[in-house]
Amino acid sequence: MKKLAISIGDINGIGLEILIRSHEKLSQICTPYYFIHESLLQKALKALDLKLFNAKLVSFKDDKNHEFKYEKSQNSLEIYSFCAPLGLKVDENFNIQAGKIDAKSGLYSFLSFKAASYFVYEKHAHALLTLPVHKKAWEQAKLDYKGHTDALRDFFKQNAIMMLGCKKLFIGLFSEHIPLSKVSQKITFKNLSIFLKDFYKETGFKKIGVLGFNPHAGDYGVIGGKEEKIMQKAIAFVNAFLYSQKDENFFKKALKDENLQNDLLFNFKGKGIYLPYPLVADSAFTKESLKSCKRLVAMYHDLGLTPLKALYFDQSINVSLNLPIIRVSVDHGTAFDKAYKNAKINTKSYFEAAKFALELPPKT
Repeated sequence: MKKLAISIGDINGIGLEILIRSHEKLSQICTPYYFIHESLLQKALKALDLKLFNAKLVSFKDDKNHEFKYEKSQNSLEIYSFCAPLGLKVDENFNIQAGKIDAKSGLYSFLSFKAASYFVYEKHAHALLTLPVHKKAWEQAKLDYKGHTDALRDFFKQNAIMMLGCKKLFIGLFSEHIPLSKVSQKITFKNLSIFLKDFYKETGFKKIGVLGFNPHAGDYGVIGGKEEKIMQKAIAFVNAFLYSQKDENFFKKALKDENLQNDLLFNFKGKGIYLPYPLVADSAFTKESLKSCKRLVAMYHDLGLTPLKALYFDQSINVSLNLPIIRVSVDHGTAFDKAYKNAKINTKSYFEAAKFALELPPKT
């Protein structure tokens, strides 16, 4: 069976309970490796009054060299160790504080995630599945990242793309965790063209709509519309480039050369991958609209994710595109209000994320 590396998220939240309660079922479709030290796991099991059998744990520590090895078996658990250049000392000797924002749990969740990322990059597992972290806990731990995707960009020096959804509706985010006041300045012809080209390359979707930035997609310039003009130009250029089947070097040249752009557009005869005009966002999620186009790009986080979560919250997952590893995640947060209360917790997103990752071909 394929192997999944699973980072545990913020241990003060619901992530670890999802992991424990789902282990037996998940083990029927893959071999999970959980990035947690046994001492912390035992604290969580005691707090939850749960047991975990026949699981593989990976303790991790900072080291300049990568090394993965089997350590021992005890308490029906297989213990492994993994060393990687994490850049920070791993401290697993802290107490679980259910539902609390804490710098120590924040740092541990980050290092679990970073170690698991390198574990997959080193081909020890097929994909990475991340459980939810708390951004404020990361901030308190003095981590300069706004979330998993932001960190993955830095780990692998590639422009990771966040996509969320399910088979019924997927949405790619042009921008994610940045203030709304900064989104407009990010919408440039170059930035958006690169994003649209990479999003298609990673997904292979055949029909993609781009949601307008302004109300009514600018309403022909009545309500702003500056951004929509840029969007329409980038859509036309990327459609023509994809139709031409020219290479990446040509794309980079054409980004800077309007004559090459015009030549592409002149020779573009077919239907584009992207719908030619920005869509009015407030009607793009009706039943009839989604029958026509259910693969969308949103310029900012809430524009796409508010309707997605209203429609398909339990089924949706988070996928990181344009990286050298496969990374998926649940589409929900730490739910501190439910942590360690044996509350009814929905594990569907966790399983959907695992199944999605397992169906993908391995990264080469």
